[in-house]
Amino acid sequence: MNVTIVSLKRQLRKDIATRLQKLPSADILTQSDQVFEKLKELEQFKRAKNISIYISMPTCEIVTTKIIHFLLNTDKNCFIPRCTKHNMDMVKINSLKDFESLPINKWSIPEPPLDQQRENALETKEGLDLILVPGVAFDQNRNRIGHGKGYYDRYLLKCKDWAEANNTEPPKTIALALDQQIVDVGVIPLEETDQALDVVLSPTHLISK
Repeated sequence: MNVTIVSLKRQLRKDIATRLQKLPSADILTQSDQVFEKLKELEQFKRAKNISIYISMPTCEIVTTKIIHFLLNTDKNCFIPRCTKHNMDMVKINSLKDFESLPINKWSIPEPPLDQQRENALETKEGLDLILVPGVAFDQNRNRIGHGKGYYDRYLLKCKDWAEANNTEPPKTIALALDQQIVDVGVIPLEETDQALDVVLSPTHLISK
């Protein structure tokens, strides 16, 4: 791993965190509502039947609670992350009650316990149609920097392998972003393992292929 890129990424995460910490929580909620309204209008979202969505952290990112509630009240299937130290799967939640009963993990995010039997998206016939992706920052070329664990980059590669093995298209990817998370091209240091997204969506940006 390139040491320079690692330190540049670490610095960018710090810079964005400083910027986001200045955002009032009311502003984050307003931006989250705006992104949700725009998301509902996107064809990729309308057409998708099997959707994976992150559960938002308490601060500094688009809040996804309303989107999850919306999905659980439609005929779409809702999958959320479940992580081990190095691996992430997307497992199904079945109802609002199910969602609200999830225990809170060390990042203060609800997460299904590992010993709980749940439908795994990549163990179904259909797989996923759409992945709603979190991140720290995004640019106009739809590049992303995450929190540094590599969970989503590895999972997107796993989805591509699954799609190839099942002779189908990999899921579409849409990043949900606060306006303050959009940076200029060249700001995000890139490595070969970094996966560009299909769409980056913020209150004032719709960046797509």
